[in-house]
Amino acid sequence: LWIGGVVLGIFLLLLAAPFLFKGKIQDLVLKTINDNLTATVSFDKVNLSLLKNFPKATVTIDGLTIVNTAPFQGDTLLQAQTIGLQMSVMELFNGADKPMNIEEILLKDAAIHVLVNEQGIANYDIALKDEEDKEEEEDKEDKPFSLALQHYQIENTKITYTDLSSKMQFIIDEFNHEGKGNLTANILDLDTKSKAKVSFVMDGTSFLNQVQLSLDAMIGMDMDQQIYTFKENKALINQLPLQFDGKVQLLEEGQAFDLSFATPDSDFKNFLGLIPEAYAGGLKGVTTTGEFKVAGQVKGNLTETTIPTLAIEMAANKASFKYPDLPKAVEQIVLDMQIMNK
Repeated sequence: LWIGGVVLGIFLLLLAAPFLFKGKIQDLVLKTINDNLTATVSFDKVNLSLLKNFPKATVTIDGLTIVNTAPFQGDTLLQAQTIGLQMSVMELFNGADKPMNIEEILLKDAAIHVLVNEQGIANYDIALKDEEDKEEEEDKEDKPFSLALQHYQIENTKITYTDLSSKMQFIIDEFNHEGKGNLTANILDLDTKSKAKVSFVMDGTSFLNQVQLSLDAMIGMDMDQQIYTFKENKALINQLPLQFDGKVQLLEEGQAFDLSFATPDSDFKNFLGLIPEAYAGGLKGVTTTGEFKVAGQVKGNLTETTIPTLAIEMAANKASFKYPDLPKAVEQIVLDMQIMNK
């Protein structure tokens, strides 16, 4: 009876807690927005559940919208159907002087519209700026929330980047991405999985149109040195497999690259995989002969005045392909292409 009473009491507490803490959570969300952003932010509702992912508390913000002020008056920067935050249940009992440590973040069914105008001003620059150096004076305990991330996830999100000054647009559609790792550490391995469709238009010319990309990668992260190293990884461009090796380092004036990549095998079918499926008619049943290889190196600094050296090679020799319902094959395909920047 005692055990049953305790279990029942805990269960009733878990049911009642969302009603007890909902007001507190909603006030913290509003405080976080008002203390940090200049944009107009609205949301439909904030919910709290202790049963959904017990022993973690789950906070969901539904219908979040961020609308810019001048000079992008009325432009929508972000629309998100759901933003989910997970934390230890014990974080709910923190006093007002302690922030809640968020361990997991979920962004679902969102649209992000990044815009850079002709003057080079970006619409995502919406953080409040103090006259004094905020980084030095901001006390961690003054923040309603702090990050102790172990996992984050983005589901079915569209990101549109438009730069009016360079007449460039980059679209990432059906973006699904997640990362797992102790993001509170300065040196860690981040296990990531990503899928998306990518389009790129420059000065009215479409260079990429709904190209399917996927990348499963273990990335070594040195946060002190801002060095990100590819470890175990597997990428697909449409159906073309690639593997990466090397690292990228963030610099004050740009980025430093030391990367190499290559196809893990040399089947000519890899080349057909570069063709978007909408134009290739599907690759199922297509037979190929011959080899196809892609290999490349990118090394050096990307800054306002320099670009890295490039050495990218694509080669095929005496290759062929044949569709199953066509009488003849396309034969004697030879390709020798090099993209070099010394």
